[in-house]
Amino acid sequence: MPKLEVVKEKLGALKGLAEMFLGPKDVVGIDVGSYAVKVVLFKLEAGAYTLKAWGHLPLGAKADAGPDEKKIAVINLLRAFFIEKGVKVKEVSTALSGNAVIVRYVKFPRLTKLELLSTLATEAEPFIPFDINEVQLGFHILSEIVEDGQKKMETVLVAAKRELVVSRLEILQGAGLTPAIIDVDSFALENVHERIRDAKEGPGATLYLNIGHMVTNLSIVENGVTRVVRDMFISGNTMTKAIMKAFQCDAAKAEELKHSRGVFVDPAEKEKALADGDRDGLGVSQAVGQVARDLVAEVHRSVDFYLSQGPDRSIGRIMLAGGTARLKNLDKHLAQELKVPVSVLSPFSFAKGGEAVPEALAPAFGVAAGLALRQNRDWE
Repeated sequence: MPKLEVVKEKLGALKGLAEMFLGPKDVVGIDVGSYAVKVVLFKLEAGAYTLKAWGHLPLGAKADAGPDEKKIAVINLLRAFFIEKGVKVKEVSTALSGNAVIVRYVKFPRLTKLELLSTLATEAEPFIPFDINEVQLGFHILSEIVEDGQKKMETVLVAAKRELVVSRLEILQGAGLTPAIIDVDSFALENVHERIRDAKEGPGATLYLNIGHMVTNLSIVENGVTRVVRDMFISGNTMTKAIMKAFQCDAAKAEELKHSRGVFVDPAEKEKALADGDRDGLGVSQAVGQVARDLVAEVHRSVDFYLSQGPDRSIGRIMLAGGTARLKNLDKHLAQELKVPVSVLSPFSFAKGGEAVPEALAPAFGVAAGLALRQNRDWE
């Protein structure tokens, strides 16, 4: 396990995740997924964003490779992208998620930011299920409150296993890039939410489901602040495996079936498939539907937790992001099951030039777009 001194050396003058929230004005957002690397560069011009460069870089066979081989593949993809697109900006922001990242909402005694920073390990240790000496810690103060006569502050606490942080830094630096910001996937989506949300939208919070290849990031954004963060391992790959089992086929064939067929939501559509003997459509719908039911059950758990935090809380809408978001009829299926309007995220809808990204790919860029927006994010 790398020692703290090694991590600090890799971060240069930065000390821990907390200070990594601050970066230069222009940064390239890089989302290193398990299936593909997504890259986004915005430029703020005359008060409006322009999409200057974007890339969806599939890992292909390397997606199933070992950590070292995959690391080399990502480095090579990034190097080629920056050369091909002629991108001169080398400062980048990236994000982490999964079971090596913990997000906790905690109440600390009221301290200044400097005081909390100096005592963060001691204050955070009771809330972190990892060895405190093996993580990088970060925090953001949400508000100051008085509870039981005591002055406290609501704080978002983030802990990432140091080996994960170092691995990501090695990838970025290996590609000749300068890591400026390390975020969390769900918090990056919050940045996009702030750009696309309708000021006239009805009451209730927005629930995001960023359904990736291996991990689904669930977050609930209330009045512009992310209040619930949870990573679930019911994902696009879970659906692929269910189809592989149902059809006794390989992953490539299962992926093809998944994206060409989707899930039935209209009874008439299902009856027609039965009448036509469409075994592929029925089999895929059944396999995907079962995984979707498991996902719905986990969403209910998170929503129940959120609603328990206050009597006036509600979910007004659900946004789907990630590479699986555009799976045929998935949005309609989830809307039926959860009884809440479901839409698919368009993360470039606010940016000039965003129409250049194919509609089928756009939802996969939610995190990368949010990371690219961090250039003007104020965490002070």
